Amino acid sequence: MNEQMYHEQRLRVAINRRSSAQPGSVNHRIPPEFLSCSDDGKSCTVRYRLKPEMRNPMGWLHGGVISAMVDMGMGLLVYYNADFHLCPTASMTVNFLRPGRIGGSLIVQSDITFQGHKIYHTTARAWMEDQPDKLVCTATASYIVTPKAVAQDESKKN
Repeated sequence: MNEQMYHEQRLRVAINRRSSAQPGSVNHRIPPEFLSCSDDGKSCTVRYRLKPEMRNPMGWLHGGVISAMVDMGMGLLVYYNADFHLCPTASMTVNFLRPGRIGGSLIVQSDITFQGHKIYHTTARAWMEDQPDKLVCTATASYIVTPKAVAQDESKKN
């Protein structure tokens, strides 16, 4: 098995674990679909299907939903690269560039820019699937790696 296939299979496991961990949770209600990953597993692209209940009062994709989607995309990549340890978001900045359209799909590409023992820094770019040249947003975030005992206790609850 080549490196990329190895990372693809394991990233699919990470996405499934987090999306099905708690029925009714945000991760469960907005499940990402794996699209691709880099050869080294440090970059991943996922798709989110946009539903009518995700719209804001103006009829566009709600900014909070966009934020949750890019956070999930980056967080899943960190979760995978941190050997399936829980890694809560320490900080995140989202730059909204144009509205997302309900009924289509939002594509989120996430990249790890720094990987330390206790902290990861990431970036993300998001666009509508049918308009890859027009970014909806960009984001940066930092995630804290939890100790093994905390991650194991959390996994027992699920």
